[in-house]
Amino acid sequence: MVTTVLVVIQLVLGLLIATGIAGQLRDVHAGIGYLTTLAAAVAAVFAWQVGSLVGSKGVFFHALSLPILMIVQIGLAEAHLEIVHIILGLAIVVGVVGLVPMAAKQAAKLRSHA
Repeated sequence: MVTTVLVVIQLVLGLLIATGIAGQLRDVHAGIGYLTTLAAAVAAVFAWQVGSLVGSKGVFFHALSLPILMIVQIGLAEAHLEIVHIILGLAIVVGVVGLVPMAAKQAAKLRSHA
């Protein structure tokens, strides 16, 4: 949930920066990017634990891919590859949004096993 909220904030900030409305927010966008990467890594650890209990690793591997992509995203930003950064950012948003129903389904399985 935290990662999803942070990614939505990143999306809004990214759109403001890309359109030139708020270019001065680049440092805020970068800081939240690091925080989002950390939150995604923590979420991947929890997804691994839930996957072990439920017996399904799909959500874990989906969750694990996100902080890896976010680290690549940070590299793209540092290299000033803005177009590729924007495209990968949108893919990350889709990945995080897609993870929400998958995680909810795993949580339901976990509750049914309890």
